[in-house]
Amino acid sequence: MKIILYAIPGFIILILLEWLYGLARGRNTYRVADTITSISLGSISRLRNLLFLGFGAWFYTRAADGWHLFDLPDKGFGIWLFALVAYDFSYYWFHRVSHEVNLFWAAHVVHHQSEDYNLGTALRQSGSGLFGFIFYLPWLYVGIPPEILFASGAINLVYQFWVHTEHVPKLGPLEYLFVTASNHRVHHAQNSIYIDRNYGGIFIIWDRMFGSFQEELANEPCIYGIRKPLKSYNPFWANVHVYWSVLLDCWHASRWQDKIRIWFREPGWRPAGLDQAHPYKQVSLEDFSKYDPAVSTPVKIYAFFQFFCTTLAGTGMLVVATDWPSIPVFFSTGLIFFSFYLQSAWTQDRAFAKWLEWLKLGLVLLLPSYLPLSPPAVLALQVYLLISVLFLSWLTLNPARISADARRG
Repeated sequence: MKIILYAIPGFIILILLEWLYGLARGRNTYRVADTITSISLGSISRLRNLLFLGFGAWFYTRAADGWHLFDLPDKGFGIWLFALVAYDFSYYWFHRVSHEVNLFWAAHVVHHQSEDYNLGTALRQSGSGLFGFIFYLPWLYVGIPPEILFASGAINLVYQFWVHTEHVPKLGPLEYLFVTASNHRVHHAQNSIYIDRNYGGIFIIWDRMFGSFQEELANEPCIYGIRKPLKSYNPFWANVHVYWSVLLDCWHASRWQDKIRIWFREPGWRPAGLDQAHPYKQVSLEDFSKYDPAVSTPVKIYAFFQFFCTTLAGTGMLVVATDWPSIPVFFSTGLIFFSFYLQSAWTQDRAFAKWLEWLKLGLVLLLPSYLPLSPPAVLALQVYLLISVLFLSWLTLNPARISADARRG
């Protein structure tokens, strides 16, 4: 959606401002590796649409061209307000089901994995969801014009960006009508009193109406993350780890009914006997600690440089690649995905990272032969390669110094 694409520069600026504000106040809510993972997941979620047009597109097209209950107008304040409220109502139920049914939670969990809470967390989106469209499809049959419904969805998503911060306090009477930073902090917390609460996108009234509202309490600080921690910065494992966990339980279940039922039960439900035969490690919030592997400063700098360049390339792809042939799109998108994976390897101090990085740079060197790049883009690519090769050569030739730095950190 163009609205989201145009909002991306604003997102990045606000993330930088929040980081600087946190540093100035002595309350920084960012960690480099976690933020890299969050934004990488957001980029992968957007780029996925270049490879797959969307499972729901076929259904949306049929609904938009078919029978409508009402012949609603395609302009005017009234239809826009109706569409925004209607979309948010459906979003509430989609979001709630995404917390209460394993099949949906497996996709949505990506957004909750971060153990930090900041504007970067807002960009941490799933790349695997397929079925969310069914919650919005009825509004096309009601008669809301598809372009207004889709724009309402984009506005809903953009609105939710600002509420992902610890720096905005409660906002008085606005807390009763709108989703705010305070009541969305509750939604991201794993404290028992907060878990699975406050599902609204723009309006908090749905939670108040349907019994899922919980106020943020001064005596109960939010602890962010999920009860079964990811403990990884790998964006692809982040997208599949719950699917894998449920699939294992499905495989080990003795009754065929349980093999099906587990996908439609609530997260944490397991067939009888699996807790004893295949136990999960329980997490105690009393001694909770964030996942934070020690990595040297030079490696952090290199990983951040690669992340910055990869994110820039991914954003450029969203702008221009719709006019490219399919083979260049698949090749360049696959290379961007590979680069995002490598950044997770760097930030987890994986020994193989530097050797795979050389492979990636070799593939990048081939890009001008396969992509319809403009001369400025080719020049930027050459500058990127020069900096990367020099920095990576230094990292490859100085392993002892890097390891010592990591031990001191």
